[in-house]
Amino acid sequence: MKTAKIMAAAAAALCLLVPFVASGSERIAVVDLEKVFREYYKSRIAEDTIRSQGETYRGYLVQLNDRREKLRTEARIAIRNSQNVALAAEERLKARQQAAKLEATLKELDTEIELYQENMIKAMRELERVKRAEIVADIEKCVRKRAAAEGYLYVFDSSGKTMNEQPALMMFPASCDLTQVVIEDLNRTAVKTFPAPPPVTK
Repeated sequence: MKTAKIMAAAAAALCLLVPFVASGSERIAVVDLEKVFREYYKSRIAEDTIRSQGETYRGYLVQLNDRREKLRTEARIAIRNSQNVALAAEERLKARQQAAKLEATLKELDTEIELYQENMIKAMRELERVKRAEIVADIEKCVRKRAAAEGYLYVFDSSGKTMNEQPALMMFPASCDLTQVVIEDLNRTAVKTFPAPPPVTK
């Protein structure tokens, strides 16, 4: 809702600037930030990093849950043995003591798993926030550089939606759309980062 209000305000501001555009005293450009973010090569790298870290966290969580299930099974067996009248009293006592220890260990493990899950969620959210901030900073820097080079004083996000889920910018000339050129500018460094594979020789 907050984002929608911001985009609606941006659209209103654009309307107020139309007379200046018509007179040629101001220049306005638009950029589809959603598309830029999606097609920027660093976004894919960030997604892979986040996915890999998530899999690492989940892998350890699976180990903890497997350990908990094993302890639960052992605890059930110990409780059953402690109630088995076919066993000697001494054996039932040992089983009862073992069951108590296992139950205590289970409580500790439950607390550990709960805390780990909370920390995992926080860590994943922070990783996503940091990666997103890095990418947004790159995009903003690139947009500012391109806008300055071409003499644009205002740049609006054409991917924004109003509260009615309609485009905030209904119309604009293709000549003022910097989306593709910004994507190209951002992805130029990808060639150095990911060199093309050598040709296959027979």
